[in-house]
This record gives sequence, C-alpha cells and structure tokens, in this order.
Amino acid sequence: MARKRCTSIGGQAVIEGVMMRGTRSMATAVRDEKGNIVVESKYIKPTKDKNFLFRTPFLRGIFNFVGTMFMGVGTLLRSGEVFDGETQPSKVEKWFAKTFKVDVFSVVMAFAVVVGVALSLLLFYFLPQLAVTGIAALFKIDTDANIGVQIGMNLLEGAIRMLIFVAYIAATALMKDVRRTYMYHGAEHKTISCYEHGLELTVENARTMSTIHDRCGTTFMFLTMVISVLVFSLTGWSDQLWLRLLLRLALIPIVAGISYEVLKFLAKFDNKLVRVIKAPGLALQKLTTRQPSDDMLEVAIAAFKTVQAMDEDPNLPELRFDTKLLAHKVQKHVVEVCGGDEAKAKEIMCAVLAVSPEELEHVSHIKHSKAELMLMIAKGEADLEAEREKALAAKAEEERQLAASETEETEQPQDECDEKTDGEEGE
Repeated sequence: MARKRCTSIGGQAVIEGVMMRGTRSMATAVRDEKGNIVVESKYIKPTKDKNFLFRTPFLRGIFNFVGTMFMGVGTLLRSGEVFDGETQPSKVEKWFAKTFKVDVFSVVMAFAVVVGVALSLLLFYFLPQLAVTGIAALFKIDTDANIGVQIGMNLLEGAIRMLIFVAYIAATALMKDVRRTYMYHGAEHKTISCYEHGLELTVENARTMSTIHDRCGTTFMFLTMVISVLVFSLTGWSDQLWLRLLLRLALIPIVAGISYEVLKFLAKFDNKLVRVIKAPGLALQKLTTRQPSDDMLEVAIAAFKTVQAMDEDPNLPELRFDTKLLAHKVQKHVVEVCGGDEAKAKEIMCAVLAVSPEELEHVSHIKHSKAELMLMIAKGEADLEAEREKALAAKAEEERQLAASETEETEQPQDECDEKTDGEEGE
C-alpha cells in the first residue's frame, strides 16, 4: 500500500507505553497498573525557532543526537514514575525520603542510567578494542607495517562492534520486560504507518500495518555504526588501547553529524541503491520490534492523537502524570504560598490528605494532583472545608473498597477448603 500523506511525528517505546514527538509538542502515553491510559504532554520549541546551529548541516546532527538521547532517557525514566506512583512507599522509601530528603526511585533510576552508559562503553567500545588487540597479538600482526594493515584493523574492530550490537539486541529480546518494550516499539511504527497510509487511526486499521518503518531510529543506529567504521579507519592505529578508546569517543559527535546528513539525503530518494543501503537497518528492526497487542496500539494511538492535536492547536493545555512528590518539598512550597504560615500550610495538607497532624509527620510522598490542590487552596482558588469533606469521603470509600477486597480474599480460600472437604467426604 502506497503512502498517501507524510508526517513529521516520530516516537519511541517507553516503559509500558509510547512517546510521540511532533513539530511543536511531545506526548507520552502509558497504561498504568489499573489498566487506564494516562498521558503527559508538553510543548517544545520548533527547530525553525531554535538557534541557527540547530539548522546548520553536520552541526544539526550533533545537536539532534545529544538532544534526542537526553529526551529519550528522560522520557523513559518519567514513564517509570507512573508505576512508582501507583504503589505505596515501602518502609525503606519512607526512611530514605525522611533521612536524605531524596526520592529513592530517582536515585535508583540515576544509578541505572550511569550503569547503562558504562555498559554501553564497555560493550561497544572497550570490548571490540580488546578483541582486536588480542587477535593482533595472537597472530603476531605488525600493526605499524603499513596503512593497509591499520585500516584492516579498524575494519575488523568495526565488524566486531556490529556483531556485538546485533547479539546484544537479540539477547535483550529474550527478556520479558524488554520484549514488551519492543512490542510497544512495533505499536509506534504501526500507528505512524496507519496515518501515513491515509487510514483512520483505529486499532483495527493499525493492526494491518507493518512493524517496520524506514524512519526508525534503529536504521539510524546501524547506519551510524557503519559510518563510524569508515571514519575510525582513517585515524590510523595506535598500540595504546586507551588512546584508541579516547579517540573513538572524541569522534562520536563527528560520526553523528555525518550520519544525520546521510540519512536526510537518503530520505529524498527511493531507488534500488537507497533500498540496499537501508536494508540492513530495516532487517535489524525485526529484532527491535514485535507484534503488539491491541491494548498497546490503543496507547500508541492516544500518544499520536495528542501530539497531532497540540501541533495543530498551540492553545491546548499540557498534561501531566499524577506521580509522587516528596512530602517535605510540597510542604515547603505550600508554606511559601501561605506567606510563611506553617500552621495554615499544615492545616491545608491535613485536609487534602484526610490525615491528622500527627499522621502528616509520617507522610513521605504526595501525589502531584493533591499537591496542586493544596496550592490552589493556599492561593484561595479552592475552598478548604469543601475539599476536606471530599477527602474524608474519598478516604472512607477507599477503606470500604479495601475491606471488601480483603473479605473476598479471605472467603475464597475458605470456599476452596469447603469444596475440598465436601469432596473428601464424598469419597
């Protein structure tokens, strides 16, 4: 089926969801633990309104690479907060928040990012260098013999790096959580393709689309690795492993700039040569995407429609996930809005949370929506007593549902026991 329309909207898979990014907005849709689709969106500055460096050939590729990397990691971590916000803080989390005034989830995620970056450097830069050095020593290759040998060593290193890259993707696909992320990746592609083929954005239509898309970042990553092999091959070969490693890291921005321009150039054409060049990257998508379920397509469509609407109408409000905030930071903000009146601030917080002053001292986290309500009351934009009654009613209903749930759980094993007893008597 030929494409009937184009779109600048692209995206990425996140934890149990999809992020879509358009010309002037971005939105992340996630299915939370209750099964609901929640969306967070915000406006971003269009490229045409940014500094001229973001539009300068080769330099724009570097800025785009860095910006996309930070935005991607940030969105991934943000989607994880949705699930952290759905669960009650553990005793460790509460102690950590009270003692160090820091959210333990943020610390863990920051540590995970650092470990991830270190692992990437180890796998894709240090390990190939070490392997080639070992091969040269094993076969007594004189790396200073001539430039041909040096280029050959660089090409061998690049080939090993690409093999490790493919093996890494294939291995991570075996992990359940990563495989679900790859399914959301497929949902992202299907949704964008559905729109580009002029079909109504429905689950039924998106389901018929391919999980492969020629604008996928996987193709860009593979193209970048190929270009890095060519660029690194022109740098000679040093016997000092650490020197070669530093040189490769220093050349990453240059490789990113060149790769970006090559990809934009290839996007202008559709012929046999271009298809051959893109083929390996497209084939690699068979590893980084999986067939999504219908509920995943619903999430991707929600993100796409949100971006589409915000790109068309800059007056639409931004949306925010209802995640947890540190209680002491919320209290500090409420006190400031109350003009430094701590007693009034605590009264507002107790009313919204439906807790006593003594219980408030043990609260470590507060949902963003409740923090916003506290600030509205402090500013006089909401009535304290009315919100107190709502909070008490909501708490009573929550306790009622919890009690009913616990009753069902205790009754179920008893029924099973009774059935078993009846069966034994029958024998």
